[in-house]
Amino acid sequence: MTKVITVEEHFLYPSNAPQRPAEDVKVDPRGANPDQVAMLLGDFEQRVAYMDQYGIDMQVISNPNDPALTETNPVKAVELAQQTNNRLVTDMNKYPGRFAALATLPLVDPEAAAVELQRAVTDNGLKGALIAGVPFGHFLDEPQYLPIFAMAEKLDVPIYLHPGMPSKAERDMLYRSPSYSDAIGDMLGSAGFGWHAEQGIQMMRLIMSGLFDKYPKLKLISGHWGEMVPNFLERLDEFTGMVPNKLERKFSDYYRENVYITASGMFTKPQMDLGLAEMGASHVLWAEDYPYLLRKEQVADFLNNADISGQDRELIAHVNSEQLFKLN
Repeated sequence: MTKVITVEEHFLYPSNAPQRPAEDVKVDPRGANPDQVAMLLGDFEQRVAYMDQYGIDMQVISNPNDPALTETNPVKAVELAQQTNNRLVTDMNKYPGRFAALATLPLVDPEAAAVELQRAVTDNGLKGALIAGVPFGHFLDEPQYLPIFAMAEKLDVPIYLHPGMPSKAERDMLYRSPSYSDAIGDMLGSAGFGWHAEQGIQMMRLIMSGLFDKYPKLKLISGHWGEMVPNFLERLDEFTGMVPNKLERKFSDYYRENVYITASGMFTKPQMDLGLAEMGASHVLWAEDYPYLLRKEQVADFLNNADISGQDRELIAHVNSEQLFKLN
């Protein structure tokens, strides 16, 4: 049986959990059983039992919903991020060899976020950071966020770009319609399509900003088979090449060299075939999206039964993650 490491797995401590979705959202992103998800997010004992039952050797865990991510007071945001990162280390250490983690950052203050990234990696042994959505309505290609990327390159750790809920204005304009319910519109605007499209735009903007020319050794991770970008690599090359730009290389060159994509529980052959065709097995990681998705036997079985070479299977299942996150 192939060793399996999954890398988009989430936690949230009960004291930090939102009680319900925002008033303007008609669907709960925690799915059909939000109480179960809320319980599993913070219960490490049940998490390990689940991993043992379904053949998952290690999870790389992260928190896309920590209050530090949306706190507008910089001092309080730093305090909250440090509390989460410190508590996480204590909990992981109870289960040696089963977990690695990505840091929570106080994004309201990018300079402080870079400092916390350094502390979390060098002092706490965390393996990078996760940034969810568009912080405070700002895409990450804006210059104030450069210190975070500079620090990630300096430390040689990746940053996982995770979806977040698009704004109400985006959802109202693009996804809601009088021809179907607001609940359908909000599902299309979130997990169905919208937050993936927005995160793909995030990646597109970062590459076109020249980020990887500034920081050529920086590594970014994109879930859900690349949030739609891999299907458009050739078209992006063609049309961005028609206009003057400041990039030193083609769009796809940066994407294939500096970006890793994960399955995020989308265990479907067409998406896997496309991801492998565009990226190669050396830039694909395995992920379930626990506990928002509970794929159970599929986590290991889909990969073990996939029509790929044994070498590629090992790369995707664990070798790429071990190298990228320095898990050995």
